[in-house]
Amino acid sequence: MKYVLPIIGMVCTAFITLLMLVFLMAGAANSTAQELRSIELWAVGSGLLAVLCLVAGIVLMRYQRFGSAPLVVFAPVLLMCIVVLVALLVG
Repeated sequence: MKYVLPIIGMVCTAFITLLMLVFLMAGAANSTAQELRSIELWAVGSGLLAVLCLVAGIVLMRYQRFGSAPLVVFAPVLLMCIVVLVALLVG
């Protein structure tokens, strides 16, 4: 039962990262070269953030830190949701 929340967080992080990448690719359709470079950096950054947080969550679960593992794996979900909401409200 201790593993449920961190694993749910990992699944949510994977899905929200996929959503963010699809959102970025949809916005890249009619972009200039400078905007494409920015989109590429956002895509790489969000992917790296997700991978790092997933690995950190696995390491924390391995060391029996079940209180901090969900915080680490849900961090990209919160950050990417804020980015998508701001982009939808501004754009």
